[in-house]
Amino acid sequence: MFSSKFRICDVFGIPVYLDMSLVILLVLFVLDFGSLTLGLACALVLAVSITLHELGHALTARAFGYQTHDITLSLLGGCASLIGMPRKAYQEFLTALAGPVVSFILSGIGWVSARYLPIENDWLWNVLAYVFWMNLILGGFNLLPGFPMDGGRIFRSVARIFTTRAKATYAAMIVGRGFAILLALRGLHSIFTRGPWGFISILIAWMIWREGWREYVQAVQEERWGSPWEFSARVSPPPYSDDGDDDEVEVRRRR
Repeated sequence: MFSSKFRICDVFGIPVYLDMSLVILLVLFVLDFGSLTLGLACALVLAVSITLHELGHALTARAFGYQTHDITLSLLGGCASLIGMPRKAYQEFLTALAGPVVSFILSGIGWVSARYLPIENDWLWNVLAYVFWMNLILGGFNLLPGFPMDGGRIFRSVARIFTTRAKATYAAMIVGRGFAILLALRGLHSIFTRGPWGFISILIAWMIWREGWREYVQAVQEERWGSPWEFSARVSPPPYSDDGDDDEVEVRRRR
């Protein structure tokens, strides 16, 4: 059966998949640059930058004991599928912040390289300049409060200091939906004025609107029923006496 994504590599034991939608975007990049070699190089920079951004999230989560199922690169950016989301506010804050920090580091490397290295080749200088600008945009855009984007998760982690996880998620979702409306309006304006990235802006706005609600529902369910990946039960040890609860112990296991 044909799959919409295919595995391209494993990094630190994490499978990395490339969705066909990103292939379409990369082709558009190549055609837009006019130069085939420059377009291919910049398309590769984009894919590698997104991968490293998501690895920032994945490896930070791993440091807190949460594993990553895979990383998928798609038209709407990257997605690190964590098997379990960090439970503590500071863990979520650092995990969400790690991706933009990686992007800004890459941007700094591109800027320093383009400015201070003795580069006489215009093609290489353009690639390094693209590393700078693309990662600056990638890091900055992800810090915007469009939950569940990185900025939205940072907002939720701070809100959790003052209220419950479910209420903090609701607040982050509302702020994110406000941002999604503005982004969609920007996309429509761009379409009607033949500006760049109009359709992609609308797609991202739709993703923020849909995924923010999904995460809010999940947070409410967790608050009512406990963590979706962990449950507990009280059982009596052998010989399973009927004398009451004195002999009961709690057993916890992952789903």
